Amino acid sequence: MPTLSFDQAKDKMAGLLKSAVGVDEFEITSAKLDDAQGVWKVDVEYRKLKAMFSESASAIIDAESGEVREFRKGIQNRV
Repeated sequence: MPTLSFDQAKDKMAGLLKSAVGVDEFEITSAKLDDAQGVWKVDVEYRKLKAMFSESASAIIDAESGEVREFRKGIQNRV
């Protein structure tokens, strides 16, 4: 079965952040391919325009289909 690469998971996260919170730039703080569950767990930090502090978000992305299973703003998975 094909599995999303790290770069593909990062691209998926970029699109998700753009549509969910309106940001283009972010930093991945952790990412883990969980083979047992078949998902990527990704934690990011981003800063909105003119914001003093960065914010965090996390996502769980299906490693096969690329479907976003979960997205949380203000929380990280701590993988």
